[in-house]
Amino acid sequence: MTGTSEGDGLAADGGADQDLRWDVPSWLQEAAELPRFRVLDTRSAQGRIETRTKTVTVADLILFHGHACDGLIRGAYAFAALASTALPDGVFDRTDLVVVSKNSPCLGDIAAYLTGGRARFGTHLLDDSFGVRFVVKELSTGKLWEVREDAGFFPALIARWDAALLGDTVTPSRTLSMADKAELIAINEAVQWNWVRTVLLPTHPADHYKVRELHAARLPAPISQARRTDIVNRDVPAPTRFRSPYETGFDAPSPELLVDIPEPWAARYLQGPPARS
Repeated sequence: MTGTSEGDGLAADGGADQDLRWDVPSWLQEAAELPRFRVLDTRSAQGRIETRTKTVTVADLILFHGHACDGLIRGAYAFAALASTALPDGVFDRTDLVVVSKNSPCLGDIAAYLTGGRARFGTHLLDDSFGVRFVVKELSTGKLWEVREDAGFFPALIARWDAALLGDTVTPSRTLSMADKAELIAINEAVQWNWVRTVLLPTHPADHYKVRELHAARLPAPISQARRTDIVNRDVPAPTRFRSPYETGFDAPSPELLVDIPEPWAARYLQGPPARS
């Protein structure tokens, strides 16, 4: 897997951190079949759609989310199944998708990262009746797709402990003590990872994450919505006279006082934008 964590290079004990990917378990880094994703974006704050895709790895998802966990890997498998079945060339066009997920830290983060959905733009919608289930809508075509984990695939015992350790199913009269939690959280973490290693990783995403097209679905209302500006110019054609740094790999020298920009465009740019009427 690619990517490195940046920081002061110190381990928790103050020594030099020799493993910059300490947040990705070594056995997970070595897993040969971990999903990889291709995503497409616009290329600047006012930019057109990019023609090149980027690769997102599980390591990238972990870095974004903050930690490796069974929920993040399960979500990755679900989206891998979705990409191979529903998306053109398996590419997540992050300018063209709406996603619905459970309001879960891990499941919500992977949904947002891979689809570009954002609650403030009304493109990441939340439905707490969802488990490991996602609905993705392609805005340009209106197509709706659902992917969900097979019922019973994830052990009910782990799920019950997940809820209990969050206080969701423990009554006030039977609250777990801090001493109990200290041990039980560690045990639950170990059992979660054992399931990932021995049950999930040997499978292929489509084995237990099923995809189907939805022909009618009522999507939840957005929790808030603001204007999304980074896709306004996504379909503006490429320039014919001046090459943007995005098209030169940022290696070309920056124009000095616009002398490298052809006329009449340099003069027009220096005039500033037209005033609103």
